[in-house]
Amino acid sequence: MSPNPHYPNRGEPLSSKPSQSGKRSGDAKPSSGQTFEYPLPREVVEVFKKQKEVSNPGLIFERFVPFLGEQKETRRTQALGAAQKAPDRGALTAAYQRWEALARANGAEIFTLKTDWRFIPGLGRKNALEIGFSFHRYGFPYLPGSSVKGIARTWALYELASRLKKDANTLDLNGLDQTLALEESEFKKAFQIHHPGEEEWLLASAFRDVFGTLKCVGGAVFFDAIPIQAFALDLDIMNPHYTPYYQGKEPPVDWHHPNLITFLAVPAGKEFAFAVAWRRGAPNPELLKRACVWLKSALRDLGAGAKTSAGYGYFTATSSEETDDGSLSGG
Repeated sequence: MSPNPHYPNRGEPLSSKPSQSGKRSGDAKPSSGQTFEYPLPREVVEVFKKQKEVSNPGLIFERFVPFLGEQKETRRTQALGAAQKAPDRGALTAAYQRWEALARANGAEIFTLKTDWRFIPGLGRKNALEIGFSFHRYGFPYLPGSSVKGIARTWALYELASRLKKDANTLDLNGLDQTLALEESEFKKAFQIHHPGEEEWLLASAFRDVFGTLKCVGGAVFFDAIPIQAFALDLDIMNPHYTPYYQGKEPPVDWHHPNLITFLAVPAGKEFAFAVAWRRGAPNPELLKRACVWLKSALRDLGAGAKTSAGYGYFTATSSEETDDGSLSGG
């Protein structure tokens, strides 16, 4: 694909004419002497540079990352610093009001939880900075509904596995997961190998009704989780000491240099709103309560986002009260 002729390069537009070697002049990487700062059309860059305040840090992070070049670490820090700022409060308020109206119109159970410590949604997403983060289109951090559902489903799977075996670690979780997704007659035959009791049958049936199977969509609808207030993000670091070892090149030795990697994280104590609704026409709507309990338990004990094994991504109740079944209290 030919380069956009309006991209800035040495202060002049890139040429779209091929050179004698057959390559276009815009195909080469900018050298250290070039003033190429952003891989964007010149007009867009000029407008961007005139803005004193940018109200959407997600836009900076996803679209306005400067060309890193030989100043990689400096410009990377610059981009992360810009994306760290709090989003526009008016945009978040409007988005939350629409989110809440949609959830209530669908009869959803709405509750809020706060981050117990830092929370990193979307660390594995592709990005020019090589460190991802999940920004909503309006610039605030969020957890997609698909991820929310996956967290609740994982907890429900662990709960069922723990009842089928005293030690869930000895159970083939992947096999159980595939069994639960089978068509009804095949499921009943395959599930028998676990020697389930009446409670296990009921729990498996509830799992299938809530999350669905290969033949039927689940009754529960999980909404995106969004913050209820605007806030600035934290800058955190990973500091792997043995990079060649992790790359499979050398054994770990003392002369390997630490590799400082900076990334964005939601601070501790920030409230997020969650909502779960029941699909219209789906059977057993009373299972909505169980779906919410599964989700709350998962957020408390499994965590969400990246680096949960290091203590990130866990949520706690916004008050010290708990419900009778021991799950986190909701709103």
